Amino acid sequence: MPYYRFHIDSADTTEAVLTRIRALVRKDPGVMRSVSESLEGRRVGTSPFIGEVSGRGFRVRRRVRYRNSFLPQIRGSVGPITAGTRVEVTMYLRPAAAAFAVLWLGVAASALSSALDTRVLGDVPTLVPIGMFIFGFLLVLGGFYPEAIKARRLLEKGLGLASA
Repeated sequence: MPYYRFHIDSADTTEAVLTRIRALVRKDPGVMRSVSESLEGRRVGTSPFIGEVSGRGFRVRRRVRYRNSFLPQIRGSVGPITAGTRVEVTMYLRPAAAAFAVLWLGVAASALSSALDTRVLGDVPTLVPIGMFIFGFLLVLGGFYPEAIKARRLLEKGLGLASA
């Protein structure tokens, strides 16, 4: 399953970094408000992330105006290091999207295994599960990693920090 970890180091204090992170995050507006803002074409605020910052950690997702079930969920923690502050970030799939991906790829792999037991590679019944597996694999990776890279760039830009 898609998973992406990295850290960003800063010479600033932990509180200064947390203040910058709070400026990047907007509370989740909820479904009804989100739909009404979308229908009205309004963009409330310029925060690139939705979620919450509490203590020295944060749980957010990127604010997008389109639907992507494979949008990374972002969890991070901020802590002191010798030369300043380190922001540890982990990006992962939502559990429901991960379960869907496992189910899809498992069914495709099982169908491929059955087809290979009874057919010659290259027959149509064998090509369908191969296509399903490749499509599912690329769907998950194509929905996750480009979004993870965008989110990392937004975090780095918003924090004004160099990544490691």
